[in-house]
Order: sequence, then C-alpha cells, then structure tokens
Amino acid sequence: MPDIASRNPWLILGWSFGLFLLIHLGQYAGALLAMWRSGKSFDAIMSGAYEDHTTILMKGIGAVVAGIPLAWVAVAFLWGRSVVWMQLPFRGAWLMAGICLGLALPLLLVSILRLLGYASIGRSRSPLKRNRKAAWLLGVALLCLFTGGAEEIIFRAMAAREFSLLVGWPIAVLVSGTYFGLVHLIGQIRTLAVRRCLAIMGSSILVSFLFISMYVRSGSIWLPIGFHAAWNFSLVGILGLPMNAKEPEESLLQATLAGPGWLTGGVMGFEASGIAMLAYISLGLLFAVF
Repeated sequence: MPDIASRNPWLILGWSFGLFLLIHLGQYAGALLAMWRSGKSFDAIMSGAYEDHTTILMKGIGAVVAGIPLAWVAVAFLWGRSVVWMQLPFRGAWLMAGICLGLALPLLLVSILRLLGYASIGRSRSPLKRNRKAAWLLGVALLCLFTGGAEEIIFRAMAAREFSLLVGWPIAVLVSGTYFGLVHLIGQIRTLAVRRCLAIMGSSILVSFLFISMYVRSGSIWLPIGFHAAWNFSLVGILGLPMNAKEPEESLLQATLAGPGWLTGGVMGFEASGIAMLAYISLGLLFAVF
C-alpha cells in the first residue's frame, strides 16, 4: 500500500464530528417511526420521556435501516480514505468474537462484585409479557448495534487512525479518547458536575485504549464494533443497569449495585466504575502486548 499523507488535526476533528452527526440522523428516522406508531410528540420520543416496547423497536429499526446507508456514504464518499486502510472490510469472525467478549465481560464483572457483597442479581421486575419483552430487547439490541458501529467507525477507524499517522498510536489513544469523551459530555451537559466530567473523560480514554488495542491487534474494526455493541447490550438489556444516567425499563435480569461509588460507578454509571476501568486497562494490555 502506498504511503498515506497525514491530515491537519483540526480537519480530522471537525470533519469526523460532522460525519458523526450525519450518521446519527438515522436516529431521527427511528424517532419518526416511533412517533408515527405511538402518536406521541417527536420531542417526547427523542428525549425518552415516552418509551414503550413499540417505540424502542421502531427507534432501533429506523436507526439501523437509515444509519447503515448514511455510514456507507460517510465512509465511501466523504472521508476520502480506502476502506482497506481503515480496516473496514467485513470480518464476521472478529465481529462474533467481539460480541461474545462484550456480552460476557459485564456479567463477569458484576458477578465479581456480587462475590464481594456489592451487587445482587435477580429476575427482571418488568411486568411486560413475553412478546412485548422480545420487541423491547430487539429494539435495544439494534440501537446498541447502531451506536457501537457508528462510534467505532468515527472515533477509531477515522479519527484514531488518522492521528496515528501524525503522532503514533500511544498519543492517538489520548487524543481520540479525549475526543470520544468530549462528544459524550455534550449529550449530558445540563446534568454535569466536575466529578462526573472527570469520570466520563477518564473512562473514555481508558475504554478507547481497549478499543484501539483491539483494532490494531486484530487489523479489523469489527472486533471493537462487536465488543462495543455487546457491552452496551449486556449492561442495559441483560443486567438492567443504567447507562448515560438513564435507567432501562426492561431487561432479562436485574442487577443492583450497592457499594463504594469509585468501585461500582454510583451515579456516574457502571461504565465509569473502578472495576470497569480496571478491566479496560487489563484487557487492553492483553491485546496490546500479546
């Protein structure tokens, strides 16, 4: 492959964020479907003020059906790099490996907390019937797939890959992880305190280290895509834990955490917990070293 010329760092950040917004227009398509099906307002659907099994499913279907073509446009026409250089050609084995690991790791971490006396795992408290529960979980799974795919393409295959040309992978981890964290802060700006900002930024940098280690070691973006999507689904859809300060209304099980906030995440969420961040570092080092 011929040498690839590096790009201006501000161009990388600005253009990739624009493509991030473009891909996320898929969520609006899902919200419009949910609005049509439920008769509720667009704002109620987008904000999550109104949710049921049907609106969640409509949001998931719309996000994937509209988001995949938008991601293809962003990658094939607007970013201006070879899909091979970005390591985007589909690799089913890596995707499945990421999904298996992403589903298992949260269950393992919560089980460890349970052994330490800081967690309990019981049956779901949801009153939904089986067919409605299946619709809800399918919608959550589709939304997790959309989010995992969009974020890994933007923040790893685009931004981190470009910054690796400029400053090498170690610094690219810090830059892209900070970028990843700042984008997540935007969506929670009204409820943020200093401690929560620091937790989000720290966990974003550490999880970016894990995702980039997976990406570089496997030579495929599909390993971190599978892990990212399955990690989110395992926390929300299986364990019923809050994510981005939002409690899920449905899950297969119900995990309850009670213990030091630094260990369990507390109000900052399990993804920013001490045990999760230790897992990001440990697993990232395994991929980076071996």
